[in-house]
Amino acid sequence: MSNTELNDLTSEALFIGSLYAKPILYVDYTELIKSKYDFDDNDTKFLYDSFELFYKTFSQDVTETKLNIFMQQDIERLKQYKKIGGWKLIEKQMELADPDDVKNYFESIKKYSLLREFQRKGFPIEKLVHHQKFNQMKAEDIVRFMRYNVDNINTVIGGGKQAVQLGRDIKKKLAKWRESPDMGAEFPFPIWTELFRGFRKKKLVVDGMLSNEGKSRRMAKIVNYLGVLKKIPVLVLVNEQDEDEWYAMQASTISNNEEFGFGYDIREYDIVLGNYKDEEEFDFVSNTIGSWIEDNHKIYFLELNQYSDEDLEREIKKHVLGLGVQYVFYDTLKGYKTDNWETVKQTTTKLKDLASELNIGAYATIQLTDETVLVDVEDLTSMNIANAKQLKHVVDHLILEKRIPKSQYNNYLIKNQWGECPLDPDKTYYGQKVDKNRGGGKGMVLVTEVDLDRNIWKELGYLIRKPKEKKRG
Repeated sequence: MSNTELNDLTSEALFIGSLYAKPILYVDYTELIKSKYDFDDNDTKFLYDSFELFYKTFSQDVTETKLNIFMQQDIERLKQYKKIGGWKLIEKQMELADPDDVKNYFESIKKYSLLREFQRKGFPIEKLVHHQKFNQMKAEDIVRFMRYNVDNINTVIGGGKQAVQLGRDIKKKLAKWRESPDMGAEFPFPIWTELFRGFRKKKLVVDGMLSNEGKSRRMAKIVNYLGVLKKIPVLVLVNEQDEDEWYAMQASTISNNEEFGFGYDIREYDIVLGNYKDEEEFDFVSNTIGSWIEDNHKIYFLELNQYSDEDLEREIKKHVLGLGVQYVFYDTLKGYKTDNWETVKQTTTKLKDLASELNIGAYATIQLTDETVLVDVEDLTSMNIANAKQLKHVVDHLILEKRIPKSQYNNYLIKNQWGECPLDPDKTYYGQKVDKNRGGGKGMVLVTEVDLDRNIWKELGYLIRKPKEKKRG
């Protein structure tokens, strides 16, 4: 059978033209396209591979100038680019392509890719190609047509997976862990880092609090700790607070929390109102702290007016693939256009799946029920999550937090490496129940000293019940 019967070069060219015309489409197809198998034409394969590298490392906006500069960065790549016609060829393909029809181009590419794979494996395909309804067939139809043979093919449709022999490489795995322990990035909270083995890739952390108790503020400390102090690229997606509010939290977090090295004392209220003691104070906050933030930040921030699962997936993939984001933060988990708990669980599942697929860490906040105010922090469970009681099955680490009422301070002690101490009536404390932990222990309650006015979160140790005094008899 001739090779011309086993490809659709037109669809290949139009698919490439659609990508260059509308680069965001790459996010939707990056996990589906396997250029080694899917493009029969070498020039088309070259243009796809070049686009992929361009999108991930150079720019997410395609222009003639940017693409020419990118091609010039590698001699061999530039030679091939010029050989096939350079920008003129791409421009022509962009003009002919209809990005809205990209799904049809993709399906045709996959169909012929699958046929070539069957042929490479030595299976008879002549009868299939000459079938009277072949032109209407899709890749899935071809798989059904030759189902009894498809078990031997695992390279094209969905990438395919094979079982591994668990135990075969155990010594290598042990040596790898000894050399490079399975720890993620550290949190600005040492006990969290120890309990969860750091903020690990492929893991989803969910932090729950009552409404207006500081979910975003705790998240802001972690975001700035990773994205500014540690210079790790992070993405923040929000559907409640706006950009100005996050700028204010960034300023107060970095000014006041000792981890950032400034140890200043200024209320966020005063920052947003421009209330400074004098010009010297403003100069320090603006030119010393502000300049340090501008020189070190690796935070990408996006307000989501729409926050469907598809919107989340598209934005996360775009920033991970194109900008090298390693950790994604989402504030707040909620149902899309509904309060149905099932939609919240679906969104949580989507975040977990993306974390695993893209090898990133994910962190999300969620709201606890109003009735939680009546529950002791020790008794918090996933049943206190508003509209999403079943998401516990999905997440890797679930922390449930609430403010400890001052009327209960005498019931508790703070336990840490220095011993045990009472709660200070002049301070505010939050208890954190570790309800689920795939990194180690769970069920314990941590305690954090909190100053929301300055966005200070200081982890102190474990919250324990004060022993009851024995009655004198």
